[in-house]
Amino acid sequence: MNKLLKNKKLEKLEAIRGFAALYVVFFHALPQKIYLFGINVGVLFRFGPEAVIVFFVLSGFVIKYSWQRSSNKSFRHYFSRRFIRLYIPLFFIFILGYLLKCYTDGSLANPDLKTLFGNIFMLQDVISQKPNVISPAYMGNGVLWSLSYEWWFYMLFFLLAKNINQKVLNKWVYIIVITAAASYLIYPFIVNRLVMYFAIWWIGVKFADAYINGEAFTLKAIMPYAYVLFTITAILGLNFYLNFEYTKIYTYPLVAYPFIELRHFIFSIMVMFGAHDNEGLRADANRDKFKDWYPNYSEVILSTGHYPMIEAPVAYAKAVEEYLLS
Repeated sequence: MNKLLKNKKLEKLEAIRGFAALYVVFFHALPQKIYLFGINVGVLFRFGPEAVIVFFVLSGFVIKYSWQRSSNKSFRHYFSRRFIRLYIPLFFIFILGYLLKCYTDGSLANPDLKTLFGNIFMLQDVISQKPNVISPAYMGNGVLWSLSYEWWFYMLFFLLAKNINQKVLNKWVYIIVITAAASYLIYPFIVNRLVMYFAIWWIGVKFADAYINGEAFTLKAIMPYAYVLFTITAILGLNFYLNFEYTKIYTYPLVAYPFIELRHFIFSIMVMFGAHDNEGLRADANRDKFKDWYPNYSEVILSTGHYPMIEAPVAYAKAVEEYLLS
């Protein structure tokens, strides 16, 4: 692949991640009410949790795609690549968070080593929004919760992909995530919460499987996994009903237990059905049609089209193919 083409693909990668990351920043930074010509446009930036779900789906796609294309499937190789890409930026975030705390306090702040080590071991979550959290995010940086989920998704994927026959892998995932969701009714905590959310990450894996195998992502093809997501969503709906009193405990109930989990899974179902291929096109045909739909291919990440949630991961994966496997 020539250098120019590779650079263009990397630009697409940055466009996807940058757009989603910028939206999350707007979600946290902007007030809920922003009036423009008498209309509250602030509501357009109230879907930060959904943007994180998009990150999870993209991550599942790319990890599966790179795993399938990689000739080195050793744990050392897999772990080192995931560690470098996640932990090096994370340590800079820790340092920056501590320095900002010192600045706001006007003196040396307590480094809070207990919380720091909890974050280093990827046990952090938003303690103000979920029950039985082991460690809060370091220095109150709530957005770090998604990194702990990502890390354990990586580890769980390796454990399953390396040790379970590919023919029965999906069935094992279905059983594991539904069991985790059922146990969440009894006692919600980090382990069953992470494993349950692995079901969302696995949507990206399903996208990758269809793309790698040149298969159409039709409604018929996605229904087996859709039933899994329906089941988890139903369980979370029951959980919401049984634990409705928690909505009176948290300051922002729409982004807190037990509603936030239900909200995430409803959106994940929308993502998957929004990605299905009504026309039954195969992956190669999709790519050709993709270019017809968007003559200015370099701007596709900023476009919306027939299959926005499948085309974005496809472009994303192709953008980092050599980067991930080099």
